[in-house]
Amino acid sequence: MRIDAAHGLTIAQVVGTFGGGGAQRLAYNLASALAEGGVRSLAIAVRELGSYHEVGRNGVLVRELGCRTGSPLSLLRGARRLRSIVRGENIDVLHVHGTGTLPFVDLAMPGFMRRPAVVFTWHDSESVLEGPAAKARRLTAALRRCDRVFGSSASVSSRLRERAGLANVSTFRNGVAPLATSEQVGSGMPLIVWSGRLVPPKDPQALVRAAATLRRDGLRFRVGIAGTAPNHLHWFAEQTRTLIHDEGLDEVVQMRGWVDDVPALLRESAIGVQSSHTEGLSMTLLEQMMAGLAVVATDVGDTAVAIEHGKTGLLIPPGDDEALCDALRRLITDVELRCRLGAAAREKALAEFSLEAMAEQALRFYRQPVGCT
Repeated sequence: MRIDAAHGLTIAQVVGTFGGGGAQRLAYNLASALAEGGVRSLAIAVRELGSYHEVGRNGVLVRELGCRTGSPLSLLRGARRLRSIVRGENIDVLHVHGTGTLPFVDLAMPGFMRRPAVVFTWHDSESVLEGPAAKARRLTAALRRCDRVFGSSASVSSRLRERAGLANVSTFRNGVAPLATSEQVGSGMPLIVWSGRLVPPKDPQALVRAAATLRRDGLRFRVGIAGTAPNHLHWFAEQTRTLIHDEGLDEVVQMRGWVDDVPALLRESAIGVQSSHTEGLSMTLLEQMMAGLAVVATDVGDTAVAIEHGKTGLLIPPGDDEALCDALRRLITDVELRCRLGAAAREKALAEFSLEAMAEQALRFYRQPVGCT
């Protein structure tokens, strides 16, 4: 891949930590895709690099600020380090990810002779400028000082326009790395995979309930649930394990926890499930499509941009257990349908949701704040 880099921009992706969440993965993927395309690209972690062992590959320049959450002195020192990096590396655009990161970057920006453009992506589809009023006011003020703001879906972008009074909001489409096509889509004992944060809005328990119903109907399959719960939601992970046991599914449903090698998991899978009640455009969903899985997904956020019902997957209403059961039953029992949907999903992902497509989209947006043509 070679992106037109003649404009000579230096772009930095700024995130709290390069862990495994969707925002962090997108920030790393974007930094990497830009670097592979010949753009001078940085990845800046406000706290620490975290668990993303790939950070720094592909020519990405990595910087770690080492800020400690809850320490004003540490944040001030980190802001000074960020300012020094911006000057020393001649950064043209700071692309900020995460509502906790934006106020920190906003703090570091005043006083530049040549201020970099600041663009921000709002990833969270569950809450947009909701919660404590003081926090919402601080975020709104920081958003209004950005040169451009992105939403993770059309609905998130719309809420940002309405609630923050912003005119410069665009929808940013995720992109994912190319993956090997799963060779198990036609398996007689298909593996159904679900992956994401173990949190109630993503509703992995809907898949467990569906699995219980389908097993009672005599269908043969396996289920893998990949992901971990945040510290304050460990109870939800335990509740999910209990549900699996109570439904007699210990030999059918496996909770795999954090999975380092996602491509390997997808290679052994046949069917992907998104059961969320709210999403932007899920990176996990796009990875399942890229691997050629037959996907069942809730029609939330911008999911329908990727999943065309009956062509690239099956769309169901959120919170509808019966619809999830019916869709999975079709895919488990109809191998031809499974293979056809998986092949079409992969074709669409390669054409529209590649890293190259995401990087080119980003560059079109970046050029505007800094006055490039």
